[in-house]
Amino acid sequence: MSFINKIFKIKENNSTISKEILGGIITFFSICYVLFLNPEIIANDEVNKASLYSGTVICAIIATIIMMVVANKPLAMAPAMGLNSVIAITVCSNLGFSFSESLALTLLSAVIFLILTLTKLRIKILDAMPSYLVKAIGIGIGLFIAMVGLKNSTLIVGSDSTLITLGDFTNPTTLTALISLMIIIILTILHIKGSIMITLILTLITSLILNATIGDGINYNGIFSLPEMPYFSGFINGFTTFNSKDIINIIIALFSITFLAMFSSLGSIIITADDLNLNNQKEMNKVMLADSLGLFISSFCGTSPTCILAETATGVKEGARTGLANLITIILMILALFLSPLLSLIGVEVTASILIMIGVSSLADIKNIDFTNLKEAIPSFFAILFMPLTYSIINGIAFATITLTIINLVTYNKSKKFKENIHPLILVLSIFFIAYYCLMLI
Repeated sequence: MSFINKIFKIKENNSTISKEILGGIITFFSICYVLFLNPEIIANDEVNKASLYSGTVICAIIATIIMMVVANKPLAMAPAMGLNSVIAITVCSNLGFSFSESLALTLLSAVIFLILTLTKLRIKILDAMPSYLVKAIGIGIGLFIAMVGLKNSTLIVGSDSTLITLGDFTNPTTLTALISLMIIIILTILHIKGSIMITLILTLITSLILNATIGDGINYNGIFSLPEMPYFSGFINGFTTFNSKDIINIIIALFSITFLAMFSSLGSIIITADDLNLNNQKEMNKVMLADSLGLFISSFCGTSPTCILAETATGVKEGARTGLANLITIILMILALFLSPLLSLIGVEVTASILIMIGVSSLADIKNIDFTNLKEAIPSFFAILFMPLTYSIINGIAFATITLTIINLVTYNKSKKFKENIHPLILVLSIFFIAYYCLMLI
């Protein structure tokens, strides 16, 4: 045990081996749905779902190992929701690139991403943001994670008349999520140790019972299956056909992938920063380096771009503070490579209540935002509201940054230096965000 403590510096990070193990398990189950959903989104005529599942899991394993070794932080990495849609819809469908070419574009984006990290531009962008806006972004991400839980569990569903509405409580998925939410609320209020793990186990049992009794039954397809070979050579094939593509489309694609990857991870970093001592610039540098290296892996493994998943905050909430939690998550991911039929029994509703409670805990920081001051209130409002309502971390950060810039420009004080009115990086960032949305209209 002392050997493990020495490697991962568990005591130095005010943690215990049991907390790390529990945090790693919770993280795995919170991100498990990504492993199955990612192939569904990006599968096409060029590559099948089974190959993409293998590529997604292997990519997540390697990228999370990199985070463990480089940064020693409990931040799991995998192909991210949102980024996979950009590949499937923007890059492949709208811009006309093949899936192989999208992998080549991801590799080029990874090079740009690494340069931005090594030049510390990413940290400078974070430092340029006012503290209240950083807090607002953290809250927005928490509510975004809660919305993911609400949507996945069908507690909230789409509605033609009211946009969203309550789900159908006769649906076993919705009913399971509701029961799970009640369980975790009770356990949390009573300060029961291991409340998240207990909720996971009880919810899984509830899900199986309800599906067997009032649902369509349990879709059991066995326990073990051999993984298919990932599309390792995809990015190489992509580069061979690049010269026939419009340079403007290549620039748009590179801009979209790099921009979204950078801010998706930035959001996940912000929400865990206080717990993981990421306010220390040395620690932040390590995390951002690991994050940028992970983007290379997705291209090599033939899947969509990776980032630090926002759902990894569930493990941090449970007390994980070091890379040991990542090691546990990695072991479970390796098992997932061979046990996909068994894991497919675990519906998204099983972890929904945990994601919802992340949203609850994120609201604690709202007291640090002065909503009586409109200069703070307006950008914070957009950061907090736009992330869950547009189902996008990027949109929340973008609209918060743009409104902050507009406010600072219209209240410009000539007696102050330019940097005291508005940070140049925030101004440049706003221009890039506006350019990004303009490019999406092309």
